[in-house]
Amino acid sequence: MPTISSIINNAATGLRAQQTALNVVSHNIANAATEGYTRQRPVIASNPAVRTADGVYGTGVNVVNVAQIRDALLDANYRLETGDAAEHRTRSEILSRVETVFNEPTEFGLSATLDRFLSAWSDLASNPTSGTNRTVVRERGGQLVDTMRELATNLDRIRQEVEARLSIGVKRVNELTDEVARLSQEIVSVEGDGTTAGDLRDARARAMDELATLLPVQVTERANGAVGVASSGFNIADGAYATALRVGFSGGTVGLEIVGRTGLLPDTGGSLGALLTVLNQDLPAALQSLDDLTDALVTDVNALHSSGTNPAGNTGIDFFDPAGTTAWTFSLSTAVKGSASVIVAGTPDGSGGYRAGANDVAVGIATLRDNALSTLGTTPGEHLRGLVSSIGLAVRSSTDAAEVHQTLADQADVRRQSLGSVSVDEELVQLIQFQSAYQASARVISAADEMLQSLLGI
Repeated sequence: MPTISSIINNAATGLRAQQTALNVVSHNIANAATEGYTRQRPVIASNPAVRTADGVYGTGVNVVNVAQIRDALLDANYRLETGDAAEHRTRSEILSRVETVFNEPTEFGLSATLDRFLSAWSDLASNPTSGTNRTVVRERGGQLVDTMRELATNLDRIRQEVEARLSIGVKRVNELTDEVARLSQEIVSVEGDGTTAGDLRDARARAMDELATLLPVQVTERANGAVGVASSGFNIADGAYATALRVGFSGGTVGLEIVGRTGLLPDTGGSLGALLTVLNQDLPAALQSLDDLTDALVTDVNALHSSGTNPAGNTGIDFFDPAGTTAWTFSLSTAVKGSASVIVAGTPDGSGGYRAGANDVAVGIATLRDNALSTLGTTPGEHLRGLVSSIGLAVRSSTDAAEVHQTLADQADVRRQSLGSVSVDEELVQLIQFQSAYQASARVISAADEMLQSLLGI
């Protein structure tokens, strides 16, 4: 049958259990403003009963675990949306810089520079014998070359910065996967007795949240408390082990690959996915568009210019260097660099001699403003407007998508915060409840002590 000692023991277990519960409450309140902290809850259960000849009697209470209030599905939804938001936001940020590089429409942009170059030819057509007009044509041509090459240089500078960001991002991914693996190992060790390592799990969750902004991740919880983290179908962290990533190249494409494996990871998202999209698609497309325009200008201007005769009676002279058909290599021809007097205004007479008043070559080059270039199929202005518009549309699209996914991420975070964040008011209610239970257990011990003293006094 129960004894005074068993009464004291039951009350003592109550004191220990309520003290543990109060410790959990104080820990929650202390971390109410800690980012990434998940509310913990003491799991209190009765101790196994004792069967005696007089019946079955309880043996008190015990805190069997300190559980986290966390939902893996809410975490997964949040990580998915934050990853998508980071991807679109990063691409929008970089493309905005590309848009700024083109500086359109302003008087310093490529469109205005090209327009001034063609207008100089129009002025030469009005006065084909003017040496001053020839000098202006050469100067405007040099400005066009400088602007085109400056654009190519600035695009390459952005490319180098994006590559540097990609390397830094991959390094951070490897740091985070190592941290997830280390924390998983600690969690498995701590939770071997069936308890929950709440603070360690919070630290691991924060690492996986950051990882999800860099790469799309799928998290699988293992029975022993460890996690498996996969990206693009490949495990990058599993239990106590992590797999390193690095920047790789395949067929001219930049991507991510697992160290020790061949082949790039498919369907890369997150901010690193955006960097790869910029490197593999956006920047090459912009530079290719400039190269196409350069090639068309060199081809059509040289075709007209080489058909004419200059005041010295020379013919077959190129205005642009025929070998410089890319934005990088765009250049005036050696002859034009040497002297503006070699510039042609018109075609020769019937015997191949110079015609002082001829201006058909200058007119032909000037009208390239309104005529489709042979290798483009559009006018130079239409081509540039199409290039700048495509970049602007990509910026707008990425910005809008980033806002949508960030809103969804915020909503997902609100849902998981409503479940797992600390409410100080609720914790204070719990505090009063556990405090009252603690005081009641102490009162039971005091009453049992009085009973014992009465018994000893008999």
